[in-house]
Amino acid sequence: MNQSYKKMKRFIKLLSVLTILAFAGVACEKGDTGPAGPAGPAGADGENGIDGTDGTAGCIQCHTGDENMQVKDAQWVVSGHVQGGHMGGFYGSRDGCADCHSSQGFQGVVETGIWNEPAPVSPLPANCFTCHQIHETYSTEDWSFRVGDNVEILVNEYLADQGNANTCIQCHQSRLAEPVLDLASTTDVEITNKRYGPHHGPQGNMLIGAGNSGAYELDGSMTYENSVHASSPSVNCVSCHMASQAGSSGNMALGEHSNNIGVGSWEDDSRTINANGCVSCHTTLVDNAAATDFVSTARDANLVLLENLRVALYDLGYLDDDGYVATGNVTVSSSNPLVTSPAHAAAIYNYKFLVEDQSALIHNANYSKALLQNSLDALQ
Repeated sequence: MNQSYKKMKRFIKLLSVLTILAFAGVACEKGDTGPAGPAGPAGADGENGIDGTDGTAGCIQCHTGDENMQVKDAQWVVSGHVQGGHMGGFYGSRDGCADCHSSQGFQGVVETGIWNEPAPVSPLPANCFTCHQIHETYSTEDWSFRVGDNVEILVNEYLADQGNANTCIQCHQSRLAEPVLDLASTTDVEITNKRYGPHHGPQGNMLIGAGNSGAYELDGSMTYENSVHASSPSVNCVSCHMASQAGSSGNMALGEHSNNIGVGSWEDDSRTINANGCVSCHTTLVDNAAATDFVSTARDANLVLLENLRVALYDLGYLDDDGYVATGNVTVSSSNPLVTSPAHAAAIYNYKFLVEDQSALIHNANYSKALLQNSLDALQ
């Protein structure tokens, strides 16, 4: 009885204490908080973190604070890619043309390998992003050319490697022209397109030259072989057309990012050739005047050869007065086709190939002269 009484007494005391504490807690919550005590002393400093990357470290590898970028821009705006009227705009907005005539189309083909994709809505002319991998690594690697080791030649699927000129020949090459000719056949072919021949600007095909250019290598009196322009690994589009402007009196339209090895007109004697694109091989061409005289002499002689082939084709009725493919000197069409032998059709194609290369046979002189002479032989 005593034990039970003692336990009950202890329980009542505990319950009383808990009740008082509960009321005290409520009273504290509802009462005013007193003023904060004084701040304690500052703790010890922690270890410093690792410094972050300078936000401008990538930018200044290219944007160096000088006017190098402005120089390139001044050169580029007077280049044929900008001034020629073929990039962006009308041609860049056409399906099948935008692959090379717009910056976006070009980049798309390089990335995917797929040609003839729909044209962009707002086609841009060629610019820094077209040829270079701009703002992909934010380092000097962004100056790397967009096209890699090999370029597939569309007319024959040949894999060409012109080094840093691969970006150029990606577009500066022919498209397949119908009909495709079998020189071993004795069956006549029919041509209905007045523009029969390679697409404009087959310079890449010309520099590939013997065996794989896509031109028709007819049997004849000359052997097909390449000149140094096409056979030397140190000579290509870039080494000649983007040579230094030094010695050109500040002419932004000559050399480097203008892409021009020459400016001015042959017709009014204002033409000037950039000797820096020649002198590494042609060591006597020490200035622009010497280079211009040298090229002028070669060009005049080569144009005579080209005219011989043009006259031969015209006399056979294969060209009209404007240089289009014809039959009886009347422009061909679906209702007025030219029907001729594969050999004669090949001579027409080769003439167009030589004209569209636009170098007056200079890009690959040995090969060009063999194509020309053997085409003349085939027409006899």
